[in-house]
Amino acid sequence: MSTSTLKRTFWLFLLFNAVIWSIVPLLRLSLPMDTQEAIVWGKYSLLGTTKHPPFSGWLAYPFWQLFAHWDGALYLLSQLCVVLGVAYIWRLARCFLSTHTALLAALLQFGIIYYDFSSVEFNVNVISLALWPMCAFYFWRAYTQNKWTDWLLFGLFAGINLLNKYISGILLMSLALFVLADKGALKLLKNIKVYVAAIICLLVIAPHIWWLYQNNFEMWHYMAQRSSGGKITAWYCHLAYPLKFLAAQILFCLPALLTYFIFRRRDKMPKPTTDKQNSLFIFITAVAPITIFALIGLISGNALKSMWGFPCLYMVGIALFYFWPTDWSETKQKAFIKTMLCWTVLFAVAYTAQCLLTKSERFRLNAPQLAEQLEQKWATHIGNKPLEYVGADVWYANILALYGSHEIKPMIWLSPKNNPWFDAADFTQKGALVIANDAGEYAYYQRQLGTALSNPETLTVELKNYLGKTKQKQIYYGFYLKEENSREK
Repeated sequence: MSTSTLKRTFWLFLLFNAVIWSIVPLLRLSLPMDTQEAIVWGKYSLLGTTKHPPFSGWLAYPFWQLFAHWDGALYLLSQLCVVLGVAYIWRLARCFLSTHTALLAALLQFGIIYYDFSSVEFNVNVISLALWPMCAFYFWRAYTQNKWTDWLLFGLFAGINLLNKYISGILLMSLALFVLADKGALKLLKNIKVYVAAIICLLVIAPHIWWLYQNNFEMWHYMAQRSSGGKITAWYCHLAYPLKFLAAQILFCLPALLTYFIFRRRDKMPKPTTDKQNSLFIFITAVAPITIFALIGLISGNALKSMWGFPCLYMVGIALFYFWPTDWSETKQKAFIKTMLCWTVLFAVAYTAQCLLTKSERFRLNAPQLAEQLEQKWATHIGNKPLEYVGADVWYANILALYGSHEIKPMIWLSPKNNPWFDAADFTQKGALVIANDAGEYAYYQRQLGTALSNPETLTVELKNYLGKTKQKQIYYGFYLKEENSREK
């Protein structure tokens, strides 16, 4: 297969994958929770959130607006991130492999679940699929060619990467480890372009750092809760959590690993390249991010979410083709491409089956219908006073915010501390519709808000899959309103 033919096939594959994964999620009745949250962040939180930096919201909300609040727009946005990320993996691979082999290496990424099945839910992790290879590519070119353009772009994308997710600092740590191992630190210390790149990075994230300072760095509480839940872990967790995290990353890229080594079997193996600098860069950037995560778990004993490894596997295809080179015939190349296509279709079939069979609320809750019903409950109880706030968990609060007939502000967990972009006094003055998953959660809200929150009422919603099987979910709701603002009965 000629390189030009393979290149056309590569772009067609990316297009096919993007179309498939933009269409299949439309079987859902509402957007995934993280995607809803990103849209709301973009609408209300200008420079930061209490969970992540603000970049995902800056992308999600304008895209949502551009496509007139169509759910499919966010599935498309996710796939644009995947296409951009794989395209940059190919560009990075060309720095170490032939153009032909680099295309194959980039295609191998579709054997990793993060690039298809898990890419549906637009969030900070999906954006990382694009930003990590972009940062690595411009760093490598800047480090080896020392051009102003590459250093400036590296500084820009390093800043955007940090503005997307804090753990992107692990990529910068990995690049720093490479520089130290390559003994290039002294060279960089004497290079003014490096300092300019660092300044650009700091300028990009400076407004967010100022926002964090003004809001007491609340995101640290979220990060601590996500990892440990505030609990003291047992001694064996220091070993169990890192091993579980590493096993999950191997499992998620197992289709890619199996495909590569099965196709490589019985081949005449070319000798691996002996370029020390190239080998060092590929090895460290492929291994260090996962290792750093594992070390964090080993030292802290805190749980490591498997999804934190989302962006860390961008070097899998490059590392395999570089350290275990092969010389495939045209027939084997075509078979490889068909195999990768089969993986895409197989993952799509699995996701489709999940959408068809599940009765999960996250898939089968008719969000626009629920928003309409709850707005009507408010109107019936309160009268002409407009519903301006909804207090609930992330799921229900954002459903009302996105699918309501007018602007409804989501007060997540009814905590002004978790929603610093809203005026707590305004929330208290105007009241809110309060929603809970169960009686215990509603009782928790009553302890927070006191007698201003009414006793709960229930709304039963039906969750029906495509085979007609149903289950029912009871939602608890009530009305938070000061006595002087309530409707006279």
